[in-house]
Amino acid sequence: MLTWPKFSVSLMISPVRFTFFLAFFTSQFLQAQTSRAIVSQPTEWFATSSTVKMSNKFAMFFDGQYRFVGDLQPMQFQVRVGGDFIINDKLTIMPLGYVFVWNPIYGKQPATYSNSEHRLFQQVQFKHKLSRYYFQQRFRTEERFLERHVADASGNVTNEGYSNFQFRIRYRFLCNIPLNHAKVEAKTLFVQVYDEAFMSWGKSVTYHEPDQNRIFTGMGYQFNSSFTLTGGFLYQMLIKANGAQQENNVGSSLFLVYNFDRTK
Repeated sequence: MLTWPKFSVSLMISPVRFTFFLAFFTSQFLQAQTSRAIVSQPTEWFATSSTVKMSNKFAMFFDGQYRFVGDLQPMQFQVRVGGDFIINDKLTIMPLGYVFVWNPIYGKQPATYSNSEHRLFQQVQFKHKLSRYYFQQRFRTEERFLERHVADASGNVTNEGYSNFQFRIRYRFLCNIPLNHAKVEAKTLFVQVYDEAFMSWGKSVTYHEPDQNRIFTGMGYQFNSSFTLTGGFLYQMLIKANGAQQENNVGSSLFLVYNFDRTK
């Protein structure tokens, strides 16, 4: 039986109000400041991840992303792998990771061609706690190699391979707030809120300011030390590389985490 703290309702309401206010303010501000074409569409994002702790100083990370738009129209699929060096219980460093990405043609602003992407990344993640609040900060750099398609005057299309290079940085601030326990442990229900901002560079990128923002608010349940399930609402603001198009997407996100500890 759940034992709810007296302030749990206010904790649930405040992140929700803050998130939707921030999402609305961001979209309205950007729309007012630019003449780019803006569309809105519902999204459905699903993700699974697993961290396998190999020793007290090293862990392997695996991740799968399955993203859809509208009526489950394929939007993007990713597989990710990386190695984490565990500095201490708060700080981890991933000097190298790899992602393969499939990008179908989708939505109200479809790309001319579908493409795929090879991506290398590095990240630093820092966790800390203040009272009941569990914070996680992640800074990630990415080297992206995307497929390039070129059409000649006759309409013949040439695939020039992964010659479209882009560099991107991203920063995420996440907070978990346990509701029925004093800390996040087995059988804990919690609120989760995060905001992640992106900025890209490259010859094919014409917009050199923050070009993507993701805001999430939802609920999670930690079944045990290995298994966690989180779901809620996700807002995505995405400015295309051409700088002339923008998506303001609102939808749902479901995230499943199952970790393994081989040191035990």
